[in-house]
Amino acid sequence: MRVFANPAELARAVADHAVRSLGAAVDRAGGATWVLAGGSTPAAAYRLLAEEQSSGEQPSGEQSSEGRPAIDWSRLHVLVGDERCVPVGHPDSNWGQAAAALLDRVPVEPGKLMVPEGTLPPEEAASRYEAALALLPKDADGLPRLDHVWLGVGEDGHTLSLFPGLDAVEVTDRLVVGVHDSPKPPPERITLTLRALRGAQDCLVIAAGAGKAEVIAGALEGDEKLPVARAARAVEAAGGRVTWLLDEAAAGKLAG
Repeated sequence: MRVFANPAELARAVADHAVRSLGAAVDRAGGATWVLAGGSTPAAAYRLLAEEQSSGEQPSGEQSSEGRPAIDWSRLHVLVGDERCVPVGHPDSNWGQAAAALLDRVPVEPGKLMVPEGTLPPEEAASRYEAALALLPKDADGLPRLDHVWLGVGEDGHTLSLFPGLDAVEVTDRLVVGVHDSPKPPPERITLTLRALRGAQDCLVIAAGAGKAEVIAGALEGDEKLPVARAARAVEAAGGRVTWLLDEAAAGKLAG
């Protein structure tokens, strides 16, 4: 866990961690899969990464072990952890947010941008997204290898579109499911499941704001009612690494 003074410093740390994690994955495996998140802190981090791409700079001048820039965008597969069933141009679209802030400004190969089909009904969109995930490189257990994953946190403890008390958080036989009854609008969505997160290698849980302090404290104490706590446990149980990146407000109710 790392705590930063304010959301701007948090976004900087998120961007820097992504550069290191993705660069290491490309060096290790020849390519990397990045799972994006929606929200204000990820959006700020996307903008920082886009600015660095435009300027030709990397955080701290980092290079890969083979002398390449720390992110080789052409070697990435990019997807989102959850999406609202809306067109990409809609203001509620997680993909649309990431595209405007970053993906339209960096040289990821178009065939490696895994855009959800948000205009389809949730079950059909989820089925097609799962089929796309099945084509990704696999980990040792045969799951899609998700090299670097960003997870946000809601004030109710949800992450992705896995909300407390809803069926999606209990799914064990699918990688992606449709959601019809999200308590946050819009109600129809698709989301990765906890099973999919078992393929995560390096996962960031990102939270800012005092409104999230209580659920962060509960999650770090292992409260199983909170989907974000279960998500972190799923990653760690499969051998992945979870890092909690928080601002001071979100960390405000942590003991000590």
